[in-house]
Order: sequence, then C-alpha cells, then structure tokens
Amino acid sequence: MELGGAATDRPRFIYAYAEMALVAEDVRRNRAEGDSVLVDAGKLSPDIAAARLRISTALAVDWKAYAHMELPPLDQTTDAEKIADLKGVLAGAVKRRDQARRAMIHEYGPAIGDVSLNELWQIHDSYDTRSLRVLPYLHWDGYAAAIEAMLWWQERPRYESRRFITMVNQQLQSMEYVAPERAAA
Repeated sequence: MELGGAATDRPRFIYAYAEMALVAEDVRRNRAEGDSVLVDAGKLSPDIAAARLRISTALAVDWKAYAHMELPPLDQTTDAEKIADLKGVLAGAVKRRDQARRAMIHEYGPAIGDVSLNELWQIHDSYDTRSLRVLPYLHWDGYAAAIEAMLWWQERPRYESRRFITMVNQQLQSMEYVAPERAAA
C-alpha cells in the first residue's frame, strides 16, 4: 500500500476503531442469527457453529472495548483462533466486494472501475442514479477494509498489539503524563 508516497503494510482503516467495532458486532450478530439456519440445513455442524459464535463474540467484545479506549476482558479465545476466523471473514467480504464491483462495472461500463473511492462516494452523496450499484461496492469495500485492519492488529506481536497499546495509554493517562487526545495510536 502507498501512504503519502511511502510503501507501508498498514491497512487503510488501521485507526478506525469504532468502524471495526461495528463490523465485529455485525459478524457476531450474523453468526448468532444465521449459523443456526445452516446447522438446521445440515451445512454446518453444531460444534463449528458454537466455535464460530464464541470467536466472533470475543472479537466483538475486544473491538467494542478498544473503540472506547478500554481493555477488553481476557477470555479463552486464542490469537490463532481469532486470526483464522478473521481470515475467513475477510475472504467472504472480499468475495462480496468483488461481486459488487463486477456488478457496478457490468451496469456502468469499465470506466467506473477506474474511479477513485472518493469519486464513488461523491456519486453516492450526489444521489446520482449510479448510486444503486455504487453503494453495495462501497459497503463491502469498507467492510473488508475494517476486517483487514482487525486482522492486521491481531497479527501484531504482543508489544505492538492493540491490547498492549491500550494498556500503556491507560497507564500513561493515569499518571497524567499524557492528555487523552495525545495518547499513542
């Protein structure tokens, strides 16, 4: 990725904690509501559905806490489980994003595929008739970006993790060395 001309491995939504919390809660809610249907249809085992819900609940709790600059409670969900789950969710979101992009290009021609995200949001915000195909793409692009950012944070070493940074910020704030608005990312 390019950021200000310099190459970086950081995802676009790296500091969008509230957005990550919303997406994590959406994944949890979708699993709570949808996995039982898959179990009833024989497409998912009850054990796998329970594990998916447990992991997505842990992620939702984590990101809700981080969005409020709080430490989430410790639980039994491992980093490896969270990483594997986020990779699966990301694959699904990327697939939906790519489908929405193909539908947008099919409807409006290949030139729309070269339009920047900013210009696509302008099309949507101006109530342009093209919004019907643009909005699903923008939704899934943002959804995938939030999941990608959660995955990036989850894969960081302990001393670079969101949990560690939140803990350090809380300690610094309690010592009054750092004003809340000047705390580390």
